[in-house]
This record gives sequence, structure tokens and C-alpha cells, in this order.
Amino acid sequence: MTFNYLYLGGINYYRMDYNPSSFYTIAQIAITLTGFIAVLVALQEGDKRFSRLAVVTIFGTTGGALIFPFIPELLYNWTSMETSWRISCGIFGFYHLFLIFNHQVRQLQFKKNSALQLLIVILSIFPVVFLKIAVGFGFFLEYAYEIFLLGLLWCVFIPLYLFSMIILNYTKAT
Repeated sequence: MTFNYLYLGGINYYRMDYNPSSFYTIAQIAITLTGFIAVLVALQEGDKRFSRLAVVTIFGTTGGALIFPFIPELLYNWTSMETSWRISCGIFGFYHLFLIFNHQVRQLQFKKNSALQLLIVILSIFPVVFLKIAVGFGFFLEYAYEIFLLGLLWCVFIPLYLFSMIILNYTKAT
């Protein structure tokens, strides 16, 4: 990883080089995780102990990690670096905001959130979403790469947490 002198939005910055291979690695991890969970859910189809909401949330989140690594590079081919990061982070942030609200509304239909779940939402999800949307509106552009990478990592770690909760609940029920 090297640092380059970058001119973005009228301001000069030192920042990390854009390296799409790290994004592609996260996409590969996400597709592996998605495939593993899909196989496990398919094998347990008749068993109703898996939380359908958690599985849908896992697929939505890992889907983001599969799609969004390619967007900055695709946009960079047609727009400037600043514009591509703003569009990529903005769309990514609103996608996560949609996932949060969708999950929370469905979660309230089934049961109340535990204190741990609410703490995870507040401390991990909202700062990541806020930062991505802020880049979309032109703030923190010098950290756009890092914020985008943080969002992609979030798309892998939250499904891993949810999957571990599914497995723990499943083993408690048996």
C-alpha cells in the first residue's frame, strides 16, 4: 500500500492508492459466505429453527458486498475520481440504510430487539452508513476509499455475526 498525492475537490491530499483487488477479495469472501449459508439453509429446509429474517438479512448484506466492490471502478471509467467515489459511497450508504430499516421493521414484527442487537445497530451500523452518505454529499472525500472499504468489511462481519447467532440458537434448540 502506497500513499499518493491526490487533488480532490480543490484540496490536495495524501491518501492510499486505490486498489480494487482488496475490494474483489471482499467480494470473494462474501460469495463464499453466501454459498456456505445457502447450502446450510437448503440442507435444513424442513427444519423451521432457522430465523428466516436473519437469513434474508445475511443474503441482503452479502449481496451488497458482492455488487458494490465493482461500482467505483465502473464509474471511474466514465467520471472523475471524486464523482465516482461520491456516487459509489452515496448509493452504498442508502442501500445500507434501506437494509437497516427493512431489518428493523421486520424484526419488530416478530419480537423486540435485545439490548445487544440494539447496541450493535447503534455502534456499528449507523456510523458506517453516516460516513458513506456523507461522502456521497461531498464530505470526507479524502477518506472515501477507506470509508468504502469499511462498508464492505461491515458487509462481511455483520453476516458472520448473524450466522453465528443462527448456529448458536440452532444448537440450543437441539
